[in-house]
Amino acid sequence: MLHSIWEQIVNLSFFAVLLRLLPPILLGALGGLLTDRGGVINIGIEGLMLVSAFTSISVGSASGSWVAGVLAGMLASVLVSLLMAFFTLQMKVDVIVAGFAVNIFGGAATVLLMSILYHSHGQYMPADPVRIPNVVIPFIEDIPVLGQLLSGHNVMVWLSFLAVLFCYVLLNHTPYGFHLRAVGEEPSAARSLGIDVQRIQYSALIWGGVFSGLAGAYLSTGMTSMFVREMTAGTGFLALAVVIFGNKNPVGILFGSLLFALAQTLVNTVETTPDNKVPSQLIAMIPYIVTVAVLSVYAVRKASTRRRKAAAV
Repeated sequence: MLHSIWEQIVNLSFFAVLLRLLPPILLGALGGLLTDRGGVINIGIEGLMLVSAFTSISVGSASGSWVAGVLAGMLASVLVSLLMAFFTLQMKVDVIVAGFAVNIFGGAATVLLMSILYHSHGQYMPADPVRIPNVVIPFIEDIPVLGQLLSGHNVMVWLSFLAVLFCYVLLNHTPYGFHLRAVGEEPSAARSLGIDVQRIQYSALIWGGVFSGLAGAYLSTGMTSMFVREMTAGTGFLALAVVIFGNKNPVGILFGSLLFALAQTLVNTVETTPDNKVPSQLIAMIPYIVTVAVLSVYAVRKASTRRRKAAAV
């Protein structure tokens, strides 16, 4: 089994799978980052991704355009985010409760619509599916190793890397980013400076909807060209763990997402290895074992920082 895994690493197919699995985790985590920076914990990333995934594949197959599908998925995710914002910011519903309600809504609504529109309860595979294309870089694709590393990856892979840069610039080099961080860290102080706290938090949830929508659209229109009920399979919750592990920093979130994508790539590689003798249930636990380990390290590191600060005082 180890020999088969090593062969996939050498021929770079392991790396290709890693990049294929990266965008939904990374984009979902960036959405969680911006809402968290605004002082709103978005537990509903999973539900937002499901809504976007179903909307994207439905609109994309109906229109024949993957761009229309992705935009429709983003719009659906943003609308649900606005609904969540209304209940949490206007009606003062607990944000954790609202987030879980979004997750339940996303799972139930997509199955209901799939049964009404396509008479299916498990999956929907369009007769003429559209797919987010891959980017082939001229000249580089012919270079033996470099071509496999850089060329032929999905558009959403490159978009997710650009999203990291965008979030970094937005948070650290724009007045809006300063306002967002101020609201998240000390809303009363931000309000005393004339910052509209509620408007900033609304915008933060909208950003969360945008990035969660991109992540969901990629799952159905980029990875599989189909929709399967509960196809996120916990990706939204992994994204929340990445936000914590990345120390609420876009660059840290990129490395955290790579770590979790690596764990999922290892799962896929082991499961498809011909001489695999490891029970499938144990293999499926790998990403969640990594999650628990990462959060444990984070908790120990945070406790150690608190003790050092207390000792200094």
